[in-house]
Amino acid sequence: MTAHWGVALAVLAIAVLVLWAPRVARRTDGGADHAVIHTALLVIALFTDTGPAALVAMAVSGGFHASTAWRVAPTAALGFGLSAASTGIAALALWWGDGVTAFVASLLAVALRAGLVPFHAGVARLCERAPWLQSQQLATLVGLGVAHLRFVDQVPLAFQWSAVVVMYGAAMTLIPALMALVQRDLRGFYRSASMMHGGMIVAAIGAAGRGHSTVALMVLVTIAMAMGGLGLMLEALEERVGPVTLDGRGGRVQAFPRLAAAFLVFGGAGVAMPGTAGFIADDLLLHALWEESVSATLTVILGSAILAVATLMTYSKVFLGRAVPSLAPDLGTRERWVAVLLVFVLVWLGIVPATLLEPADPFLRALGDPAAH
Repeated sequence: MTAHWGVALAVLAIAVLVLWAPRVARRTDGGADHAVIHTALLVIALFTDTGPAALVAMAVSGGFHASTAWRVAPTAALGFGLSAASTGIAALALWWGDGVTAFVASLLAVALRAGLVPFHAGVARLCERAPWLQSQQLATLVGLGVAHLRFVDQVPLAFQWSAVVVMYGAAMTLIPALMALVQRDLRGFYRSASMMHGGMIVAAIGAAGRGHSTVALMVLVTIAMAMGGLGLMLEALEERVGPVTLDGRGGRVQAFPRLAAAFLVFGGAGVAMPGTAGFIADDLLLHALWEESVSATLTVILGSAILAVATLMTYSKVFLGRAVPSLAPDLGTRERWVAVLLVFVLVWLGIVPATLLEPADPFLRALGDPAAH
């Protein structure tokens, strides 16, 4: 149990870091009460040994996200509300011993929160309207994903449907990756990148059904930190220069060198930059997918490569080129602390991934292997 609590504590620390980052960086006006509530619900979801309790906690968390999103993005609020309802159904089904309903409902909840096509409308709108809230919901998505992996993914259906879920998630990485190449503004790129990673999350969840739970955990925490951090840097830049179009003017790196560096690291971690957790997560995911489907593996490789190109193009169009002077300051003290902490964890897990992965397997597989049922 002590080892289990150590893993839960590590995952909680990462999730709370991403959850509170917008507040610490002063990217939001209010919402501290909800952040406290989400933190408490994450504690319940990660430390309980009762599946229905973990899922109920995440259903309530999804409901609070829906209420917060209603002011800025009603479409996102609807998506989060549906996800919360689906999570609640999964909790009831698990309580009643209906593994099939629990698995389908929980998987749908994850798809809605991850932004998987065609369940992406809520996440897409949130990326356009409130990237800071997208960062926060990615943090609690980690809790929902862990609850799914520990309690729902143990049912036989998870093993039986693994290949189908893997292939669909992999296929849905390609469309958003291609969309990222043709976006005209920075928020459009962020939206497309988030949707692409939604496909990766679902593919990883599918692979977990055949015993790759630790891979799915690594993918979840990496995407939360990388995309959460990228969203915060996006808002930090737009606070200083206004809406950013990808018209090739660029030239902002000299005015905002710290912001540009953080943007590059977060964007790079999202596309498997060596030395970061993104490289480890992608490598583990590709090995897991290879066991299920060669075509799915190749699709994810292609999608990741396309998004990497789009990320470099976006960085070039936003920051490189002829210098553009600005009176606005670079990252402030609070923003720097947030960026440094997130980058530190991304690099730490990229260099020493075993600190999370080795003890995570018994924690996630405490209820047994679905293949054995």
